[in-house]
Amino acid sequence: MATAAQLNAFINYLNEQWNFMTVNGHVYGQPYVWGAQHTQLTPSNYISVINNREDDAVNRQRARAYCKRLFDAGATVLFAYDCSGLGMYFWQNVEHEYPGDKTADGMMRVCTLYPDTPKRGWWVFKLNSAGRAYHVGYMVDNTHVVEAYGRSEGVIKTVFSKSIWKKWGIPKILKEVIPAPGEPGQQIEHYASNYLWAPGGNYFFPPH
Repeated sequence: MATAAQLNAFINYLNEQWNFMTVNGHVYGQPYVWGAQHTQLTPSNYISVINNREDDAVNRQRARAYCKRLFDAGATVLFAYDCSGLGMYFWQNVEHEYPGDKTADGMMRVCTLYPDTPKRGWWVFKLNSAGRAYHVGYMVDNTHVVEAYGRSEGVIKTVFSKSIWKKWGIPKILKEVIPAPGEPGQQIEHYASNYLWAPGGNYFFPPH
């Protein structure tokens, strides 16, 4: 089971991904690339990495253009994600709470779903006509969702809307620190946001 410190570190990590850099007054997040999970992009490799991961020519062009905009503005290294990769990089590779990767639908299946309005720490999902999740976002407070949205937008923060998101719930690994609807609230430790960025793009989180 994950701890309150891990949840707070996850929220801090998500907020760094959407608030990566500001160019001409516009906030840009890290890029979206299909199948990416903290995939390192540099000015010398981003075109080949994107071409290898994106099958559709339009999607390749959008992802390349987004990265080029950030490199032209001074970025020297980027880290790409898709929607599930944004969450699974942290919970699978940093915190080792899951032994393997999961799609958006797989992530929905490890949540307890509720009809109540989602709160901080919940995961939210968009569904296809068959009821399977094809996109996932992460509540960073009681109002806002962070998601790896798409090739032209990268990682963004938006206001949660029930007209956009169709299912939501509490990840079972967080059931000890996020109270279910109707349960008494639990005191959540607010962990310091001072985790470090090391050469090579590795996050080092405070011990827990």
